Amino acid sequence: MIIVLADLLICVCARVTRPVKPIPEAILSVEPAGFQKGMWVRAASMASPGSIPRIIEIARKYEITDIYAQIIVGGYAYYPSKIIPRSQYLAEKSDRTYDPIDSLIQAAHKCSIRVHAWVNTLLAWSLREPPDSTRHLFYAHPEWFIQDVTKKNMVDYSADEWYDAGLEGMYLDPANPMVSDYLKTACREILEKYPVVGIHLDFIRYPGIWWGLPDNDTTAIFVGLDAFNVRWFNLLKYPQSTFITRWLCWHYWQCAKQKEEHIRNIVRGIREVIVNDSLFPGRILTAAIFPNPGLARYRFAQNWMDWGDAIDYPVAMSYTDDALFFSDLLNYTIVQRTDAIFGIGFIWPDMEAAAYLEVRDVMKNNGAGVCYFDYTSLDTLVDFAKFNGEAPAEEYSPLFEKVEPKPITDVFYDLPPEEMIKNHREYPFPEEYIDFADFLLSLSLNKRIDLERMNLTRNEMIEKIRDDVAAFKILDSLVFPIGDTLVEPPTKEVFYEFLPWGNQDTTAVKKKAKNMQKLNQKITVFPNALSDISRAAFSNKDGIEKTFVIRRGIYVFKIDQTYDGGKKLIRTSIAKDLLPFYLSWTIHNKVENILKRY
Repeated sequence: MIIVLADLLICVCARVTRPVKPIPEAILSVEPAGFQKGMWVRAASMASPGSIPRIIEIARKYEITDIYAQIIVGGYAYYPSKIIPRSQYLAEKSDRTYDPIDSLIQAAHKCSIRVHAWVNTLLAWSLREPPDSTRHLFYAHPEWFIQDVTKKNMVDYSADEWYDAGLEGMYLDPANPMVSDYLKTACREILEKYPVVGIHLDFIRYPGIWWGLPDNDTTAIFVGLDAFNVRWFNLLKYPQSTFITRWLCWHYWQCAKQKEEHIRNIVRGIREVIVNDSLFPGRILTAAIFPNPGLARYRFAQNWMDWGDAIDYPVAMSYTDDALFFSDLLNYTIVQRTDAIFGIGFIWPDMEAAAYLEVRDVMKNNGAGVCYFDYTSLDTLVDFAKFNGEAPAEEYSPLFEKVEPKPITDVFYDLPPEEMIKNHREYPFPEEYIDFADFLLSLSLNKRIDLERMNLTRNEMIEKIRDDVAAFKILDSLVFPIGDTLVEPPTKEVFYEFLPWGNQDTTAVKKKAKNMQKLNQKITVFPNALSDISRAAFSNKDGIEKTFVIRRGIYVFKIDQTYDGGKKLIRTSIAKDLLPFYLSWTIHNKVENILKRY
């Protein structure tokens, strides 16, 4: 994953244009027969005219064929645009007459290097401070930003909130037709202005499962604490989950189908822009994708496996220092798209040996090409002797020993109540469970191995899912509609302090947290899967001081009081910002009471 902050990213890569022949294991030449290497490159800054010669120098040095120049970043343009404000970083580094993409294209074409326009699509802001231009979407169209399941618009997030949620920044809503029109207009403008080879889409996905859900009572099930268990899923996780967690997964799948379609429609819309381009016919569309289907389809609604010819080829973000896991990603992706290019990231220290093995793996499997990320590492940190196979042979022993997958015996341990399914086993409703089973099976890198580990055949797995769906439908009929009378959720009053890591030693920060004498800040929390402090508070006893770690630092907290809730209120009497919590708790209570009866 690439996190774009203030600087411009340059990706350069090359593609194999004919089948690749295996090479001897002990040798990796710079350019083996039939194979052309390529690289992801991050320029120190394309915002300065003086950086262009260095970019071209690196490209020529490594015989690079294609450059992906990121020219829409965080809702700003790195080119003169009529619809997108000029990058504030670019404005700081150069005068208004400087056009980075034009300068790069002119220099690249002299060397027969192709240039693609790299567009950050749905990620619209990634800095702690708000944008400086009032023309930015942050100010011009805040309604275009995506909402979470509590109905909070992401434009109202603080930087800490989106960072703690594991996000790269603030996302636009793919379901909003105005967002789709904006992206198509931006791509059309680029194609009209520059002789680029095509458009490369990045961040063409949802931020996660809790964002962009339909605005209805049913999706309130994803507010409560149980929803934290479904933040990610794959084929192996489903049978090992509780009945209620599987019910939540089923409901999310129904939402995910709509989310996948919204992403697919944006890709197809941009494809139409390229197809209708009369200035330079034949330009292409590519996209950065997650090769792991559990991430791509479930978490991010990025069903690139079903995009077909909407894109010319995907660039798989297969960044890992585990050469064996890379092989799994490679094998899965090639089955889906033989034209995929594979990203190899110099993100970890001493990555060269793993990169050598990964490149060799791509070549042996007749992969279309590789991309190395990023420029800074390649230019200053990478030991190219080791990367090119010139180091002693022991450097290339398997980095991770192949471990045979262990059997999984604890599957479907929490079966649906027998009374819920006995009258529905014979009812044929394949549309209700076959598609869901296919979705779950698609979340596996290797279905055969995963099913063998669980000692299940495909048909046995589908039969279990059929029973689940029969029970889910009965449960739904008893839970929904929710009605106008809602149950008040419990709350906890929490005293706390937060200690950021900053530049301090983490051990020192943890020691300081352990010795904290007084907690001065206070917050009231509801059961909320999106809130770190809420999950911690509802999993601990009152009056006991505790700590918990998040990405930014460590919390010290103590629960002062607990209010059990339970009052029944009319929906219209509840504040709008609290309604999702009331709906969620009402569903929680209904489900508990129903399962007690069964």
